[in-house]
Amino acid sequence: MRRTPREHRPPSHPRATNATVDGNDGRSPLTPESDRTDHTDCIDRTDHTNRTNRKRHHTWTPFVVLWAVMSTILILLTVSTHPSDSVYTLQYQGGTFLVDRSQYQQFADAFLHGRTWIDAHIPDWLAAMDNPYDEQTRGTLGAQTGDPSRWDWAFYHGRYYCYFGPLPALLLFAPFKALTGTDLPTAAGCAFLAILACASLIFLIETLWKRYWRGTPRWLAVLACTAIVAASGLTYLVLVPWFYSIPILASLALAPAGIALWARSSRDDRHAPRIPFIATGSTLVALTIACRPAFILTAVFGIILLWPQIRTRDILSIRSRHAILSTIAAILPFLVIGCAMMAYNTARFDNPFDFGAAYNLTGCDLTQRHVSLKARLYSVLLLFLTPIGFTKEFPYTMDVFSLDEANPWGFLFRNRNIIPEQFAGGLVALSPICLLALPAAIRYIIRLRHDRSPQATRCGALGLSFLALAVLIACIDGPFGVNARYLCDMTWLMLIGTMCLLFAWNTDVRENGRRWLTVVIVALLIVGIGLQLLWLMTPGRSESWNVSNPALYDWLRRLFTF
Repeated sequence: MRRTPREHRPPSHPRATNATVDGNDGRSPLTPESDRTDHTDCIDRTDHTNRTNRKRHHTWTPFVVLWAVMSTILILLTVSTHPSDSVYTLQYQGGTFLVDRSQYQQFADAFLHGRTWIDAHIPDWLAAMDNPYDEQTRGTLGAQTGDPSRWDWAFYHGRYYCYFGPLPALLLFAPFKALTGTDLPTAAGCAFLAILACASLIFLIETLWKRYWRGTPRWLAVLACTAIVAASGLTYLVLVPWFYSIPILASLALAPAGIALWARSSRDDRHAPRIPFIATGSTLVALTIACRPAFILTAVFGIILLWPQIRTRDILSIRSRHAILSTIAAILPFLVIGCAMMAYNTARFDNPFDFGAAYNLTGCDLTQRHVSLKARLYSVLLLFLTPIGFTKEFPYTMDVFSLDEANPWGFLFRNRNIIPEQFAGGLVALSPICLLALPAAIRYIIRLRHDRSPQATRCGALGLSFLALAVLIACIDGPFGVNARYLCDMTWLMLIGTMCLLFAWNTDVRENGRRWLTVVIVALLIVGIGLQLLWLMTPGRSESWNVSNPALYDWLRRLFTF
C-alpha cells in the first residue's frame, strides 16, 4: 500500500539566523514587534522627550521670572533705608540703654575664637546686680553711670550671649569674617537670606501647584505666589535689617524648601520615596531649630506628605532595606542637629532645652513675666485681627499702636498686658484673602465624607495643617510681642493653607461652569498686594522712609497723591 506523504510543517521553534529576510530590514523575523526599533521610532521618542523638557521649562519660567523680579525689589528695598550697623543710646521709660546692631558679627567672632559667649564690655554695676533683668533699675543705673547695658542681648552668669539662632553666624557671618577679615554688614546678610527665602517659598508654591492644586491655571498659581511672597514679610525684614531679621529669614530659606522636597520625594502615592529628597528635606527643616526654634514645628508636614508611604510601610518600617534607609534619612537629621543644639544650650545656659530667650535684657523681666491665658489669647487675636488704621493723607495708613493720645485704636493695647510695637494691621487685615480661610475650612470638613478624591482630600488636609500651625505659632509668639516681625513667622503658613483650601473649592466650582470664586480670589489677592505696598510706605514703623530716606518718601508722596 502506498503511503501518503506527510504535509511539510515548519518547526515550532526554528533557530534564529543572521540571514537577511526580504521585507524585514535585516532583522530576525522572530524579534517581537515591541522590541524592534527603527530610525522613525528614535525620532519620535526624541521629539517626545524634547517636547516634555520644553513643557517643564515653560512651566518653571514664570516662577523663575517672579523670583528674579522679587530679588531685585528686595535688593532695592535693602539699600533704600541707608542701613548701617550703628551703636546708639536708647531712652526707654526714663532709663538709658545701649543698642548695638552688630550682634551677629560679634556672635560670629565668638565662634571664630572658640567661645559661646560674646566678649563685650559689661558694666560693673550690671555684674553686681541681684536681678540684672529688672529693666527699671537697669535703665536707671545706665543713666546715672553713663555706662548703659546692652539692649536685647542675653545675660547669664556675668556674660553676654546671643540668644538668636547660631546657624547664620556659623554659615554666613563667620566664614565671611574668616575669608575677608571684615564683618559682613547685617543688611547684606538680610538681603542674601531674603533672596534665598524668596526662592524657597516659590519652590514650595510651585510644588504644591503641580502636586495638589488640581485644576488651578498657571497664571492664578503665579498670582497667588506673588501675593504670598509679598505678604510673607521678606520686604519688611530687609527694610528693617537688624539682627532680629536674620534668624527669621534663615528659617524662611530652610523650612519651605524642606517641605517642598518632602512633597517631591515620591512621584505619586504608589512609588517608594526617594531617599536623597527625604534626607535633604529633613536636614533643611531640622536646621531651623538652630535659627528660629518655632519653625521646627513644620516637621509635621513630613508625616502628612509622606503618609501614603508610611501607610504602605515604605518608610518608618523595617520591611525592606529601602524602607530602613528611608526611615534613617527622615529621622537622623533631626537627631543629630537636635543633639548638637542641646549640647550648645547646655554649654551656654546649663540646660539642654533652654535657648536663652528668658535672659534677654529688654523692656521687661522675662524671667518673672507671667502672661495670663486671657492676655495670651488677646495677643493672638491682635496678631490676626487688628484692623488697619486708615488716614486721609499719604500713605493713607498709620501705625495702629502709635502712642499718640489721638490714636483711635489706642484702646486695643493700653493696659492690656501685651508688648505692642509698630503695627499697620493684623494678618487678616493686610491679607484679606484669609477672610475666606474659615468658610473654606468648614466647607472642606462638611464635604469630607462625600469627597472620595484622594487629591482633594490631601490638598484639604494640607490646608488645615498649614492653618493650624499658623495659629499655634501665634500662640507661642503672642506673649513676647505683637509686631510686624512676628507676623513673618506665620503669614506664609496662613496664606498657603488658605490657598490649598480655596483652590480645591475653586476646582469644583469651575467644573460646574461657574467662575465667581475665581473672580473673588483674584480680587482679594490683588487688594492684598496693594495693602502690602501701603504698609511699606507707612510712617511710624522702624526705619520708615519718611525718616531714613526723605527724598524717596517725598517722591512717593507726589506719585500717589491725587
